[in-house]
Amino acid sequence: MIKATNIQKSYNGEAVLHGVSLSVAKGEFLSIMGESGSGKSTLLSIIGGHLAADGGEVLLSGEPLFEMTEAALARLRSTRIGFVFQSFKLIPTLNVKDNLLLPATLGGRAGAETEAYVLALARELKVDGLYNKYPSELSGGQCQRVAILRALAYRPELLILDEPTGALDSASERAVMEMLRRINRECGTTVIQVTHSPAVAAFGSRTVHLKDGVLVE
Repeated sequence: MIKATNIQKSYNGEAVLHGVSLSVAKGEFLSIMGESGSGKSTLLSIIGGHLAADGGEVLLSGEPLFEMTEAALARLRSTRIGFVFQSFKLIPTLNVKDNLLLPATLGGRAGAETEAYVLALARELKVDGLYNKYPSELSGGQCQRVAILRALAYRPELLILDEPTGALDSASERAVMEMLRRINRECGTTVIQVTHSPAVAAFGSRTVHLKDGVLVE
């Protein structure tokens, strides 16, 4: 599903990614581990179409991301790719329910079936009682769970998660990871996650390591 070849990225003349190549099969659950500053988040942002690389190529189901227009990338992110950022990026002026349904609305998939699907997931992660709250009223762990559910709302083909459990307690972490593994297996959703935790990485079907901008299988 994803084929990244010779991905290079530098900031202010300092190389962050040194020709990274990575293939992810459809339906795979890939964990990427590495120390802070190893380039994990940069690689995820490039694969997800949020950041341009300095060199290389990313193909999504054979489509070259770097040749797409901004409008085409925006449509891709609202219909096929779900992305969970470390900073959550919830809309502060929208309540939890509207935050959860926003991607589905933008992607033209809003409706009773989507709302029922999102509510079922919200109950599973115990955030259904927060629907009328605003992000400023939530804890970090609650924001993280809402951000993950938002990315799942329109049943994306590809789910990309940057430290998906960093703000969660151990019980919530397990609930989130079990749900992600179930969705991966039952729905065939391709999942790519970055994590520092070996326990979280173990929920995936394959783990690779990024060290100083170089990928180590």
